Amino acid sequence: MYLKILLLSICFAGTICPSFAQQKDVIDILHADTYAVNMKSNIDSLLGNVRLKHKNMLMFCDKLYNHRDSNYVEAFGNVHVIQNDTLNLWGDFMLYNGNTEFAKVRDNVIMKDPKITLTTDFLDYDAANRVGYYFNKGTIKDSINTLISDIGYYYLPINEMFFKDSVKVYTPEYTMYSDTLKYQTETKVITILGPTNIYGDNRTLYSENGWYNSLTSHAELYKNNHLTYNEYLGRADTLIVDSLSGKAIMHQNIHLYDTVNNVIVEGNYGEVTKNNDYAYVTERAQLILVGKTDSLFVHGDTLSSSKDSLGNNVLKAYYNTKFFNPDLQGICDSMIFPVADSTVYLFGTPIVWASGNQLTGTTIDMHLKNNEVDLFHLNNKAFIVNQLDTAKFNQIKGRNMTGYIRHNELYLVEVDGNGESIYYPDDKGVIIGLNKTISSAIKIHLKEKRVNRIVFITKPEGTLNPLIIVDPKDRFLKDFEWHQDKQPRSKEDIFNK
Repeated sequence: MYLKILLLSICFAGTICPSFAQQKDVIDILHADTYAVNMKSNIDSLLGNVRLKHKNMLMFCDKLYNHRDSNYVEAFGNVHVIQNDTLNLWGDFMLYNGNTEFAKVRDNVIMKDPKITLTTDFLDYDAANRVGYYFNKGTIKDSINTLISDIGYYYLPINEMFFKDSVKVYTPEYTMYSDTLKYQTETKVITILGPTNIYGDNRTLYSENGWYNSLTSHAELYKNNHLTYNEYLGRADTLIVDSLSGKAIMHQNIHLYDTVNNVIVEGNYGEVTKNNDYAYVTERAQLILVGKTDSLFVHGDTLSSSKDSLGNNVLKAYYNTKFFNPDLQGICDSMIFPVADSTVYLFGTPIVWASGNQLTGTTIDMHLKNNEVDLFHLNNKAFIVNQLDTAKFNQIKGRNMTGYIRHNELYLVEVDGNGESIYYPDDKGVIIGLNKTISSAIKIHLKEKRVNRIVFITKPEGTLNPLIIVDPKDRFLKDFEWHQDKQPRSKEDIFNK
């Protein structure tokens, strides 16, 4: 009788009666040094070099409790599972249900396949679907990256991992801290699914959606993207970074801020090369020189930033350049701003309006102090026009001119060489005539945006005639032009062609 019961117990365990075991998919006990049968509890005890098999899985341990009626085992000590000869799983303790093909492995857990090694103390493994997940911290390493998180899922059929909570990623180029990530173990692509900070090479990136290929060092970020690089801050709707080529590409709502020089660049398409040696922005591009009282808004078809021989930034705006400040406006073909010497250079038929005066020259340069113009030069064929009414214009021309600005208001202009002027002097608000004078050096004093006084430094030649006898053609100096229709009237107007 005892022998029959023992044989029946072994049959339930799966070592004998193969047809019955196959029908029920019971766990097969392949070997144990000792095997104790408990007829009352239906729980058998196996000790020493225990080996099991279930479907495509081999299992090893030092000690095993076999629940015969439920097709369920508890494994202790040096637990080792092999699935399909490729996946290896180790731990100190395992519960395995043969009916659901579900394993719970605890303490000193290691899961290893040809692509990754996972270490944790708490791993559940769905052997049927080949999905492993942990809930109390785990570390994944492959040939390139290391990923650490509180919660993780590994979907082996699609070679994809999902990480949640306190995720850390260490790649050759970057270190990432994230809320939620996905990782493709074959392509090495990291997908950002939540708030993520990326650090590397004095550069910090923040995004909430995007991906990074750790094989090619290529990243594309699509949501709430922020960039910090040395003294620069930036953001854009889409940010593409290629570390191998050293190029970053930005799309839509670009905002770059130089915190040292208080310069802002905006636009809808931009590129930045490695180490910020060269950058440009187009598509509604705008440069903002942030001043203490008012800012200067500059637009050009393209805005660029490069380095001079000393490594200082040189900003350029081209073509169809316009700028606006409540007290200073202008247009030109191109503008160059070497940040180190605080001077803006205007080229290509430049026109500047300062305190109600129209200023022209072959080229114009403006000196900045705290990003506000305090001095300008009209170089070659300098001309200043101040409108009194629709028919009367104060005019001064010369070879070169220097203008001085205080509190954003033009108060003095000096003419150097070939000076000529047409001026309507007034007596207590009443115009008394037209003064036409030639002098090689002239000083013009302005008050409340009007010509207040003209001082001729060298001996002048001129006349003062009543308006009634002045020929209309003599009211204008040679080369006089009035460009009121081109003057930007607001910071939005700089974008109008």
